[in-house]
Order: sequence, then C-alpha cells, then structure tokens
Amino acid sequence: MKTTRQMSDAHEIFLADLIDGRRTPGSGNGFANQMDVRNDARRQPWSFAVDGKSTLSRSIGVSLTMWEKAEEQAHLERPALALRWYHNQRLRGSTDLVVISAQTFAQMLGELRA
Repeated sequence: MKTTRQMSDAHEIFLADLIDGRRTPGSGNGFANQMDVRNDARRQPWSFAVDGKSTLSRSIGVSLTMWEKAEEQAHLERPALALRWYHNQRLRGSTDLVVISAQTFAQMLGELRA
C-alpha cells in the first residue's frame, strides 16, 4: 500500500505539469512559499496557487476554512483546491477535480468568449 506522502507527491507532480508550475518545497509548509504548487503571476496571465488533497477513499472533505486559507496563502496567484481520488492502491488511475472561485470561473469564460 502506498503512503500518504507517495500519494501527495504523485498528485503534486501531476499538478505542477498541469499548470506549468512548480512544486513548493515541503508541500508549502514554509511561510514565504505556501501552497503545494504554483506558477508565477509575473510570467503568466492566469497564475494559480494550488493546494492538493488526495485520497484512496470515496470522499474528500472541503471546508470554507480550507478555502479561506487557500485565498490567504495564494498571494498574487489565484487560489485553487485540487482534489484527487486514486482508483487503486498502486496509484494507477485517478479522478481529478479543481475547485476555483465562481469569479475566477466567470473571468476565464469571459476571456474565452472574447
């Protein structure tokens, strides 16, 4: 059975590739560089700071407190929560969702329509 650290590492690698960003050292546990993955607001018009949550079980709890913490720690980037459900204990296959604010979603749609 894979460890929680192995699940988190695999998820963070996926997220860094997904947003063309970088993993933060120590999964973002340092004050100056929080969140798990981020890309640079100075180089990309749509930059995100992502906090990843992964599990082998059938549910992941998301709370308003979790979202508020992501908003606070995102700094110049837009906050996002990335949720991953692994399909098996070998961590092969997953279902992935990303939670963003309705305002960010509307801004993205607006730019796509322009």
